[in-house]
Amino acid sequence: MLYSNGMTHPAQARDALARVGFANAYLLTDGLEDFMRQVLKPVSLRSAPLSEAQAARVRAWRTFFLDGFHTHAVTTVNPPSAAPRLVETSWLQETLNRPELRVIDLRPQPAYNGGHIPGSVRMDVEHFRGVVGGVSSMLLPADMIARHLGLLGMTPQTTVVLVPTDKLQDATLVGMALERAGHPRYALLDGGWEQWAAEKRPVDTLLPTILATEYPAVSGADTFSVDYRQVLALSRNRSAVLLDVRPADFFSGKQSDEARAGHIPGAVNRPFHLHVSASHGAIRLKPLDELDHAYAALIPTRDSPVVVSCRTGHQASQTYFVLRHLLGYRRVSWHDGGWAEWASRPELPIETGGG
Repeated sequence: MLYSNGMTHPAQARDALARVGFANAYLLTDGLEDFMRQVLKPVSLRSAPLSEAQAARVRAWRTFFLDGFHTHAVTTVNPPSAAPRLVETSWLQETLNRPELRVIDLRPQPAYNGGHIPGSVRMDVEHFRGVVGGVSSMLLPADMIARHLGLLGMTPQTTVVLVPTDKLQDATLVGMALERAGHPRYALLDGGWEQWAAEKRPVDTLLPTILATEYPAVSGADTFSVDYRQVLALSRNRSAVLLDVRPADFFSGKQSDEARAGHIPGAVNRPFHLHVSASHGAIRLKPLDELDHAYAALIPTRDSPVVVSCRTGHQASQTYFVLRHLLGYRRVSWHDGGWAEWASRPELPIETGGG
């Protein structure tokens, strides 16, 4: 990708590259100045009024490009994202033939075999989870995740597009796995497979040819996971917003499928499913302005420390994605063990009611 303030110098560079055989050089249309005007200029400073959808998109762009370093709820720092977090079906279709792209289909195997996005591979979200420290359904260590990425033919430069179905949390949990291995270059396909199919975009049944790589796991990339000890300390001193995203009846203790019923003392509840709505069979995220308003009522500022948890970290990954990558909350942590581990440790306190 070539850019300057305008188009002249990048065009000259592209021509020079073409003469020596490079066929994959692209220009940033109208250069950096137009990029600043179209993408980074705040909504409030624009002369022409924007629709709510246009304004939400501008805010998402600004969050992606201008978001500073993420400070962990305890002590650590996470680098900013290296890819847009939601991509449209039109963008994906235009990008399918690029060698640096890997599309991961999260549907069941029979559905994938019956037809999938050309070049995509099928993986199950559970490929990235296992028993860690005696706790089931924990996200695997970074080196094991990196082995998966190598078998997918990935390098640190690969852009991953995750294709969800009716469970957006499947895609966001795989996103957590990528981040743990130090691979921030991933996005979710907005509307998932159902949107792609409804628009009658290309489908095939061929298996892609993949050459395995030695993917290098980044040591210490996971600065967002917290364990029950850290959560206990935060609960006792009320130094973070503990956000439990399970359905309300599980939070209150009316229902339970774990060793004990209830929630972590001091936690507040906002169920994960409130992020999405169904449109013509496709699960889509609600407008960002609506989500922003909902979380502003629970979290004082975008710099407030927040810990998201659920039963096993699956549903909480979706809330993490929304808060951290779409709404720009900078100090969001993820409790992997969740209520399944907490309820199984009798020495840990619980509360019931609320929700």
